[in-house]
Amino acid sequence: LSTSMNGASTLLEDSEVTTRLKAHVLLYPALQTLDLNLPSYQQNENGLILPKSLMVRFWSEYFTSDSSLREAMTSNSHVPAESGHLFQFVNWSNLLPEEMKKDYVYTSPVFGSSELAKKYPGFLDPRAAPLLAEDARLRGLPPTYVLTCEYDVLRDDGVMYVSRLRAAGVRVTHDHAKDAFHGALMFVSSPANLPVGNRLRNRYIAWLNENL
Repeated sequence: LSTSMNGASTLLEDSEVTTRLKAHVLLYPALQTLDLNLPSYQQNENGLILPKSLMVRFWSEYFTSDSSLREAMTSNSHVPAESGHLFQFVNWSNLLPEEMKKDYVYTSPVFGSSELAKKYPGFLDPRAAPLLAEDARLRGLPPTYVLTCEYDVLRDDGVMYVSRLRAAGVRVTHDHAKDAFHGALMFVSSPANLPVGNRLRNRYIAWLNENL
């Protein structure tokens, strides 16, 4: 069982690893750093548990304490022009279903400084941002379970990943909870025992029981 795309693809490519992965699980995953203005980021910008500002902080501090990267990510202008080809992997106008596009309009990326990418290349590395992986790396992944929640800035990361996996021929179960929020699986015991958390937990466990 792998609970990250990076771990799964790395193990598949390592000739010294003989263990065969049986399942691949992602629970409201953070999968890309390129476009931090996806429809889900706009819709849930001020979410209580994971607002956009906090997610941007998590991403930027994962790579550096340099505030210039956080500022560039906040304005969605951190990707240099020479890395523009990577946007094909996170183009939500092609990868999201119509009901999630709503009235949002896709705009071409605003490119940023090459210096940031040279100093902190990690944010363009598929090992940190799995949605940037080439299609060939997605093929061969085991049966996959992806949970996304409507009220979550990370919703579109997971949904786009599902689209790319299916196009690569991977068997995917996508559980999209239209009434849930980021972190809902934590709310399964007192004093914060919520029906939505229990429902999502039960679905996840049922999938594991069927696929492990």
